[in-house]
This record gives sequence, C-alpha cells and structure tokens, in this order.
Amino acid sequence: MQERQKNRKLYFNELSITSKRYYIPYISKYKKIEKGMNVLEIGCGDGGNLLPFAELGCNTTGVDLSTGRIKGAILFFEERQIKGDFIASDIFKLKGLEHKFDLIICHDVIEHIKDKACGSLQSKSEETGYQYSC
Repeated sequence: MQERQKNRKLYFNELSITSKRYYIPYISKYKKIEKGMNVLEIGCGDGGNLLPFAELGCNTTGVDLSTGRIKGAILFFEERQIKGDFIASDIFKLKGLEHKFDLIICHDVIEHIKDKACGSLQSKSEETGYQYSC
C-alpha cells in the first residue's frame, strides 16, 4: 500500500489538486462551472474531488458506501470551513435527494458498480446536466 493510501489527508489533497487542475478545466469545455451549481459525486470517498467545486461556490453533495470515508469528508471540509453535504449510502438505495444535479461525477467508481443500470443516474441530473466519469 502506498503512503497516499494510508494518509487520508494526503490523498484528499492530491484528489483536490487533480480535480482543480484537470477535471474542472476539462468539464468547463462542455459545461460552465458556476456558483450555485449542484454537483453530486458518487463514490466520493473523503471528498477531495468535490473541494474545488465547493471553493467555486457550487453546492456539493458526496455519496459513498463507507461511513468512515464520509466522516473523513466531513472533517476535511470542516477544517477548511467549506460547506459540503455528505451521505453514507448506496446511491441506488438512497431516497430523499429532493433536488436534481447539474453535474454528476464518478471517479474510479464505475468498475465497482455491479448489476446496476447507470442509466438510472440520469434521473438525478437536470435535463441539461452532465455526467462525468473517469
């Protein structure tokens, strides 16, 4: 196991930097990232990918199966005094997401979804929304 996998804060920071340097510029070619935009990350882990979106004023929601990772995400966001909503749940069993999302991110997650229809995620994004997976 690499140090970045043992040190969650280091990994959080690496994901945040990657998201800021690469994901946001790439996504911005197709959809403008704006303050107030609703962004969902499925399999958010400790929330590192969402941090740059939150810093831009987006409303960020992260969902992950791991309660421990969600606790880490809440802690890392609180340390930075940044708002983000985090939910420990299976996205396919989750009820109660009252609003829709302008952007859905799945980073290193699709390969972990067995026998699930990814098309059902469309209902969680606006008609003009985008889903970004890498």
